[in-house]
Amino acid sequence: MSTDRRTHGSTGAWTYLGAEPGTLDVGARKLAARSRRAKVGRGVAVRSTVDFGSRYRAGWHVLVGAVAIPLAVAIAADVTVALGQRLLALSTLAVIVAWYALVAPQAMENRDERWGVAYFAALAIAFPLLLAIAPMSGALLFALCPQLFVMVARWRVRIPLLLILYAELAWAMIARVGVSRYTLAMVGVSVLVPMTVTILVGAYLTGIREQNRKRAALIEELTRTRAALERAGHEAGVHAERERLASEIHDTLAQGFTSILMLAQVARTTLLRDPTAADGQLDILERTARENLAEARSLIAALSPVDLTGRSLADALDRLAARHTRDTGTRVEVSIVGERSGTSTGTDIALLRTAQEALANVGKHADATTVRIELRHEDGLMTLGVTDDGQGFDPATVRGGYGLLGIRTRATTLGGTCTMRSSPGQGTMVRVELPVAPAEQAARSLRPVLGLSSTPDH
Repeated sequence: MSTDRRTHGSTGAWTYLGAEPGTLDVGARKLAARSRRAKVGRGVAVRSTVDFGSRYRAGWHVLVGAVAIPLAVAIAADVTVALGQRLLALSTLAVIVAWYALVAPQAMENRDERWGVAYFAALAIAFPLLLAIAPMSGALLFALCPQLFVMVARWRVRIPLLLILYAELAWAMIARVGVSRYTLAMVGVSVLVPMTVTILVGAYLTGIREQNRKRAALIEELTRTRAALERAGHEAGVHAERERLASEIHDTLAQGFTSILMLAQVARTTLLRDPTAADGQLDILERTARENLAEARSLIAALSPVDLTGRSLADALDRLAARHTRDTGTRVEVSIVGERSGTSTGTDIALLRTAQEALANVGKHADATTVRIELRHEDGLMTLGVTDDGQGFDPATVRGGYGLLGIRTRATTLGGTCTMRSSPGQGTMVRVELPVAPAEQAARSLRPVLGLSSTPDH
């Protein structure tokens, strides 16, 4: 263990009342720009259903053609039928195919099943004429009936249409050869079996279509949820960036401007009494303004605090104490206990900002004569304590401001704790404990933690 103590000057005070944060849109605009760039070229289009009529249109055409073309050849080649009847049958088949080409694609893609009903109603009128001339035309049902399960959604509409078509096929067979056991057996084989297979295939297609509809609806819901989460994440990022910038400005620029204001007031008073002595005050004022300018540039560039640039945390605390003594005349003692190694930049920044906020409040409110800053590194923890001998206050009677909230936010975000104790006439102590974070967590952002209470811990 090593101990290093430094002392700077005398008189000061502490309270955790701080300036209210302003509205900061710089970080918000940066985050919004990054979000827009990330979304360029990324779009999601989700169909609410998987449409068999649209997706597999070529397949339907091939199926109809594969049945209609051989059927047309067979009708034309059937010399047992008069030429006039064959031409009538071919004309009827052509009308059916044309009706399919004209109406079926629309009926398949339209959600209104009345299109499908109208389509099959017209087929039910033309189909018997074709069957009366060429009974072999019953094969056309293999191409037409599966369409029913795409065009019509309700089973109570599908079944009657299906029964009408197969009843027409049965009628054509019976009308051609008469009623007999053989005819009934042929009807059973040629009508009932295909109709049963058609219903089973239709049920399978309906199940797949319903499954795909549900899957598409789920994908659409997930897409909406993802978009909502992206919006929420973006808004949270904008809020976090605003809070971070507010905290940084409060702990650096606002305090620097307060010091400049105080120094200017002192210099004005001194200038009236002793112009020569005022030169020293103006020199301090100029140095403070330059330091604040450097902090502003560092904040804009998102760099570490100026005091930590090329220096250790102990050196930064020493410079901070010396600057506070120079500006306010308050004596500040700095004590370093333990060997430091392996701490992250985020931890150093949080501890330095804690010390800055504590000293700023000492200078504004506490009327103390001595302030002690102690930095300890032991048992895997970095502990910073700032204690003053000022007038203190009753924490229960004072509403917390932005300063202590910022300190607690940083500590909580880095997995640490913040403790503050004070009582009237007994001074004030603020203590922050942070775990020694591994090096890879050095760039971890100091996001605000919502719901932090500003009520002091005891």
